[in-house]
Amino acid sequence: MDARKEIIERIYDHVENDDVDKAVFASIRLSRSVGDVFNTILFLKELRPDKKQFDQAFYDEVKGLKKESQEFLWKTVTDHWISGRTLEYSVTDDPDKTVIVMGVGEMKKEIVHLKETISDLKAPAGMDGYDLAAFTDRYDSNKSQLRLRLQGISSILERIRTRCLNYASKIEHQLVAQKGADSFLMSVQSEVNTYFLSRSEDTYQKLRKATDLLGSKSPEDNALLLTSIRRAIHSVANYFYPPIQSDVKCLDGKTRKMGNDQYLNRLNEFVMKSFNKSTSTELIQSELQYLMTFAKKINEIASKGVHAEVSESEAKQGLLGLYLFLANVIEKLEHETPNKSMPTTAESGG
Repeated sequence: MDARKEIIERIYDHVENDDVDKAVFASIRLSRSVGDVFNTILFLKELRPDKKQFDQAFYDEVKGLKKESQEFLWKTVTDHWISGRTLEYSVTDDPDKTVIVMGVGEMKKEIVHLKETISDLKAPAGMDGYDLAAFTDRYDSNKSQLRLRLQGISSILERIRTRCLNYASKIEHQLVAQKGADSFLMSVQSEVNTYFLSRSEDTYQKLRKATDLLGSKSPEDNALLLTSIRRAIHSVANYFYPPIQSDVKCLDGKTRKMGNDQYLNRLNEFVMKSFNKSTSTELIQSELQYLMTFAKKINEIASKGVHAEVSESEAKQGLLGLYLFLANVIEKLEHETPNKSMPTTAESGG
């Protein structure tokens, strides 16, 4: 996060100093750091308009994407680039050529060259009146063309400079919003871990184990993460509603097994019986239904032994769902006296 902030500040400095080429380089670093493939390619095209160079740069950025996504990015980036490089007039002898195809570095050098050329267009000393008039007329026309080209290139550079500024500002706002979300999730995680640290060492350790596996990109670790989440849910159920050997008549009137393997039954019955009816209780019940569906999917994957089906996204969603569910349960337990209908460890023979 600090590295991205540093890049953003650097972009702001380059923009203020009118170092557009440096601002584009920094914008590429920023877009890559946040995984923004579209803007990475678009900024790269500002640097390398040559087809062969851009083709290679494009391939390096999108080689991990599907063909359809690559084709979409190619067309979209090209359309945006042409739109940003098109003037309302031509700066060449061809009135139909209104697109500036130079790289941003070339454009900066061209501006310096044009200014020097315009400054050098002076009549030689000692020229008589007739020749001076003809010379002035011809060079005024040349200067007008040069100034028009200077104006056109400057306009394109200003568009790019503004886009770098807007992009840095957009990412900065996103990082601020993300920091708030990260802070919230960290507080949820801390609250849940602290609760179980003093009440159930087994649950605390299983939650920590799942969290430790969260950052891994390995498919094998994703599978292990799902297993760890399942074990954490099992441990949570054991804490809130320990296993019972005999069948139990549940709140809905149905009789169910509540043994060690039926941990989802136990967790569901704990929620149904523990809290008074309210909007917050309905929220917990909804979160539990999602968690139970997720746990059942884990069980199915485990029974088939199909680890390849596990995705990082699924694993993260499952762990996040578990933490949010537990945070809400803990809040209810701390602010509402639960119904005294849960079996104790002694009653369950645990």
